[in-house]
This record gives sequence, structure tokens and C-alpha cells, in this order.
Amino acid sequence: MKTVHIIPVDKRCDVVLESVKECGKPIQKAYLVFCDDKSCIKDVKNALKNFIEVEEVRVEREVYSALMEILKVIKREVGEGNSVYLNLSDAPRELCIAGVMSAQIANAGVYMAVSNDVIELKVPPIKTIGEDKANLIRVIEENGGEVESINRLIELTEGKIEDHRKYMAQRARMSYHLKGLEEDGLIEMKREGKNVRIRLTPLGRAFAIMLL
Repeated sequence: MKTVHIIPVDKRCDVVLESVKECGKPIQKAYLVFCDDKSCIKDVKNALKNFIEVEEVRVEREVYSALMEILKVIKREVGEGNSVYLNLSDAPRELCIAGVMSAQIANAGVYMAVSNDVIELKVPPIKTIGEDKANLIRVIEENGGEVESINRLIELTEGKIEDHRKYMAQRARMSYHLKGLEEDGLIEMKREGKNVRIRLTPLGRAFAIMLL
């Protein structure tokens, strides 16, 4: 099992290297996350590559786009049985937000340099999503991130239901879970004629990464 650090890099190479040294966590692999070539990523990579495995991950300077890329890395490493920490010491604002959200969704550790110290951040847990709601997120994502109606979603999850009473019970149950997902900001629903189109939000698609 490896201990992996995901490290957004911007302009402060010395802060990044010092925080890795002083964090008190083992490190066998680092993902250096950056937005543009003006960052000091080359200096950080050259300082680390002789001691640990290093990979670069380029992301857009946009919170949800960066969030999904970071979660993909976490999902891959956790799937291999590795522990993951995020080092936000040099993270620009957008990547700092994406890093905290990633830690909440994936239950990863977070640390950062503050003044002359390196502290571990205690990230508030996100509300647990029940298996029924998680399954709806999975199904919608596997269908391209949206479905054209509740009826279609029932068909994708349960198959065709011929019994009218069972169908109405399933529809009521489905509507209840969809309302909860909408309130949590994971889906959006838009009426189109007689149907309601259901679409995952960017946050919903980020959750889907860890659920698939």
C-alpha cells in the first residue's frame, strides 16, 4: 500500500517542498496538479522525482472541472488500496475549493502550510447518500448524465412494470428520491411538455465518479 499526495502547485515551490517535508505523513507518490505553465511545477517535480514517483495533472482553472479531475485520481488510487492526502499549501483559490470538496466527497486527508506550521485540516463530512439515491446517480451518469423523463428512469432502474399499482408506487418512490437529490444540488429537473428531464449537476457528476 502506498501513501499518495495530491499537490496543487502554483507559485511557491519552497512552500510546497517544506510542507511535504514537515507534514508528518509518509509519501511514495505525488500528483502535481497545475493550471498553467507559469506555475513552479518543474522545480517541484525536479526536487521530488529522485525520491518518489511523480505525475503531472493539468486541470482547468474552474472549480467543478478541477474537482472531477482530482476525484478521478483519488478513485484510481483508492481502488488500488492506497491512502490519499491533499496538500493545499500552494493551491490557487479554485483548486483549494476543489481540493476541499474532493476531500469531503472521497473522505481523504487534507493538510496545508499556515504561517510557520503545517496543519491537518478537519473537513466537515458530507451528508451520506443512501444506496437508492446513489443508484439513481449511477444510472443517470451511465445514460450520459441525463434522462428525458421519470418514466425512462424507472425503466432504466427497474425495467418495464406492467402492473399499474406497482408502477405508481415506484413512481412515487422515485419522485421522493429525486426531490432529495435536487435539494442536495446533485440533479436538476426541468419540465419539458408532459415530461420532466433529469440532469446531473456538475456536483452530481463529481459524486458519480466515486460511485461508479
